[in-house]
Amino acid sequence: MDYERLGKLIRQRRKEKGWTQEEFARKVGLSRQVISNLENGRLGSIRFVKMEHILRVLGYDLCITPFNPFRKEEPFLCEPLSRKPLSGKS
Repeated sequence: MDYERLGKLIRQRRKEKGWTQEEFARKVGLSRQVISNLENGRLGSIRFVKMEHILRVLGYDLCITPFNPFRKEEPFLCEPLSRKPLSGKS
């Protein structure tokens, strides 16, 4: 998984919702510093359940797709209702 790309998607969605890092941190029960690290691709030791919660607060769900070593970008987030993979391109 490309953690830097995931962080960029999280930052983009947070900003679309008009939340500061501090506001978002309160909503998901983390510190602002953890959110900053996450948005910069440094996941640290965030548990899967917490990551799922973070993504759901933003309106995303994890999307599991078959690994393809020849594809440069694998989609890993889906919009919860459509299950349509997001490209992550900004």
